[in-house]
Amino acid sequence: MKPRARRFLPPAIALLVAALACAPRASAHQWPHLFDRFPPAPPTIDPGPDAATLRIRLIEAATGKPTSASICVNNGNHEPDDRNHPLKEFSHRRHGNQQQGPIRLRDFAYAFYADGQATVRVRPGPVTIAVRKGYEYRPVEITLDAAAKAEIAVDVPLTRAIDMAALGWFSGDTHIHIERTGKNDDAILALTSAEDIRYAFLLSFNTKGYDAGVGYESHRQHTGVGEASLARRDVYHLTSGQEYRARRFGHVTIALADRYVAAGGTTDDVERGPSLGTIADQAHAARGFIALAHGGYFEKEADRLLLERKMDFLELLQFGEHRSLGLAGWYDFLNIGFRLPIIGACDYPTTQRLGSEITYAWSDTVPTPRGYAEALAAGRSFATSGPMLFLTVDGKKPGEILRFTHGTPRTLRLEARVYSPQHRVRFLDLIVNGKVVERRFDAAGRSEFFLAHLLPLGGSCWIAAHAHGDGGTEAHTNPVFAYVDDRHPFVPASARNILARLDGSAAAIAMPEVNTRIDALKAELQRHLRDGRSALPLPPIPP
Repeated sequence: MKPRARRFLPPAIALLVAALACAPRASAHQWPHLFDRFPPAPPTIDPGPDAATLRIRLIEAATGKPTSASICVNNGNHEPDDRNHPLKEFSHRRHGNQQQGPIRLRDFAYAFYADGQATVRVRPGPVTIAVRKGYEYRPVEITLDAAAKAEIAVDVPLTRAIDMAALGWFSGDTHIHIERTGKNDDAILALTSAEDIRYAFLLSFNTKGYDAGVGYESHRQHTGVGEASLARRDVYHLTSGQEYRARRFGHVTIALADRYVAAGGTTDDVERGPSLGTIADQAHAARGFIALAHGGYFEKEADRLLLERKMDFLELLQFGEHRSLGLAGWYDFLNIGFRLPIIGACDYPTTQRLGSEITYAWSDTVPTPRGYAEALAAGRSFATSGPMLFLTVDGKKPGEILRFTHGTPRTLRLEARVYSPQHRVRFLDLIVNGKVVERRFDAAGRSEFFLAHLLPLGGSCWIAAHAHGDGGTEAHTNPVFAYVDDRHPFVPASARNILARLDGSAAAIAMPEVNTRIDALKAELQRHLRDGRSALPLPPIPP
C-alpha cells in the first residue's frame, strides 16, 4: 500500500519544492502525477529446492491454436527464470509500473507475457494462475495444488466475451514506445497480440531535437517509418512513427508519414521552434496523420492548432482519464462547429500496462493501417479503457451525419449500449451539445447497460455517449452530427472558454509566429460572438 501524504505543512512544502526543482527534467505530461509513481517492484520469490514446474500452454479456444497473453502466477510472485524467455524484458516488473492517473486505482498484480507457452517454477502448495488478453477476452483464473518437484501441464483456453471485429469494430493504439531493432518484430507482435491490439503504432521520440531518427532518438525505429515499416502477424499489424516533443509547444504523435518529420533540419533545441503548426504541415506533406498528444496541455499551442484544423485527432483518453483539455475543452470545439475526433492511447510504458487505453474504429471491411487511421480521422470510433460502447442516432454511428430542413418536425431516437466484461460501469450518459440529456446509474456498477432516448430536434447539434466507472474505467464515443439547414452548432460560452485559453497560450509561448496566429483566431472568434460570422476553417457539411 502506498504511504499517505503527511498532513502537517513543512514536509509537503519541501516535497513540492523538490518536485519543482526537478521539473525541467520531467516530461511535462507527467507533472500532474509526479507524486503517484509506483514503488520499485519487489523481487520474485525463490521457489526453493522442492519447486514444482508449471508448463503453461495458452490456447485460442475458437481455433485450438496457440496464442499470446499475460500471465500472473501466485499474485505475481513467480515468473519464468529462463533468461532466454523471449518476452521477459516486457514483464510488468520492468515496464509499465508507474501507475499514472486514475487507472492506478485498479487492482494490479505483476504479470509477464508469453507467446503460446511458458515454464514457471513455483513453491509446493496452492497455486493461482491468472491469464488476461486485452479487453474482449474473458480473464481466466486457475487454481491447483502443486506437489514438491511435480511437473504440471496447464492448458489455458482463452475465449472472447465479445468479438468486436465480427461486429465491424477494430482495436488500435497509436502511442506505444518500444525500440524496434529490425530483429524483434516477432516479439513485439507477440506482445501487442497479447493485449489484442490489432493496429499498433510504435513511436520514437526526441530527447533534444530531431535528426531524422538517428542522433537524438529514444525508442528508435530502425526499420524506418510509415507503411514501408509494416509488419504483420495474422490480424495484428505493426507500423513505426514518431512523437515530436517540445515543452514550449506540446507533444504530437505522427503515424504513417513516409519519412521522419525533422522540423527545420537537424537541431538540438526544439524549444526554438518551429511551431507545431509547421510540424503538422510537414507531417501531412509526408502523407502522415498527426494527433495532439496527452490532451493537448494548457497554455501551449493546443487551441490554436485545433482551431486551424492542423490536427487529425486529439489524444484525450490516457491513464484512465481525459487529460489536459479534458472533456469540457473538447466539448468547447464541438460546440462551435468542429468535428474534432478524440482517441484513446496508452503511452506505454508510462502507463500501467500496454493497451490500457485503445480506440475502436468501425469499418465495413478489414482495414489496412492507413484505413484504420482514416477511420480515426473521420471520427468513426470510440475511445476506451475497458468498456465497449455503442451509439446510434436514427441508425447512424459515430462520425456519421444527419441533415434536416428547418421547420420539419423531427424526433431523433438515441440508443447507447455498453458491455464491459472486465471493469464495471456505474454511469451511462447520453450527451447533446455537451449536456447530459439522460443517464443510467448503478452505484454498485454493472457489466451491461442500455439506454434509449427520444430527442426533439430544435437545431443543429452533436450527440455522443459516455460510460464511466471506478479505477479509470472510461469510454466515450465520437459524436453523431445532426445539422439543420446546413448550419453548425454554436454555443457562445464555449467560444469564450477558448478565447480565455488562447490568452493563456499567447502569454506563455510569447513567440511572434504563434502569437500572430493566435491574435487572428481570437479576432475570428470575437467576430462570431458579435455577429454570427466566422472565417474559422470549420469542416464543410456534406451534401
